[in-house]
Amino acid sequence: MKTKSLLLGTLLGGLAALVWSTLSWEVIGWHEKTMLGFQQDDEVAATISSHTVQDGTYLLPYGASKEAMDRMQKGPIMVATVRRGGFGSFAQGMAVQVASLLAAAFLLTWLLLQTSGLGYPRRVLFLAVVGLSASVIVDLPNWNWWGFSGTFTAVNLADNVLTWLLAGLVIAKVAK
Repeated sequence: MKTKSLLLGTLLGGLAALVWSTLSWEVIGWHEKTMLGFQQDDEVAATISSHTVQDGTYLLPYGASKEAMDRMQKGPIMVATVRRGGFGSFAQGMAVQVASLLAAAFLLTWLLLQTSGLGYPRRVLFLAVVGLSASVIVDLPNWNWWGFSGTFTAVNLADNVLTWLLAGLVIAKVAK
């Protein structure tokens, strides 16, 4: 195993992914444009707080009974992540984000190092397709089963491809 290539791909690819991710979320802002807000969100927040007992992912309607399935057919349905105490530390959130991107860059660098005979453009394309594959595996089922909007799903697909295409430009250069 080429340890230096793996280390460089992880660090530089993770950094490239972080730079793009920051631009994508903070400058372009296309993710937020795909989301909706609740009317009278203070009332909704109070209702959520009074009807949840812990942080977690909630499903409405909940369960697999015939009644729950009938309610799911009738609607509304919701999948919601609840953090009763708010977001918390931004620094901690960023640390987890950086660690996640480094872990992904490590895995993609490792995958690339398993290939042979690919020129630079095909190595970059390989990593972009892996990014697309990861998004297809996660985002399309969420669109299908939970009703995530088409625009939300399309932006996530595009963002994942762009993240790992741009990081792939770096990883494919250093991981040989």
